[in-house]
Amino acid sequence: MKKRMAYLRLHQVVTLDQVGLTVWGYNKRGRHIGRVEINRAGLAAFVGATGKKCLGNMSWERFFERLAKKKK
Repeated sequence: MKKRMAYLRLHQVVTLDQVGLTVWGYNKRGRHIGRVEINRAGLAAFVGATGKKCLGNMSWERFFERLAKKKK
């Protein structure tokens, strides 16, 4: 199994408005592998070279329902 290194450090409250917060993912060579958009409506995940292929787009309620199902 490959060892991965990543970090995200926030020491402040981020207000989630229409624009929200976008987290970009890159591989070790610096190539874009995907992004996650987080806003007041929920979450959306995108992949591809240009990040246009949507993997999922869900509300906060649906997101936490899915997480709860995985725990059972």
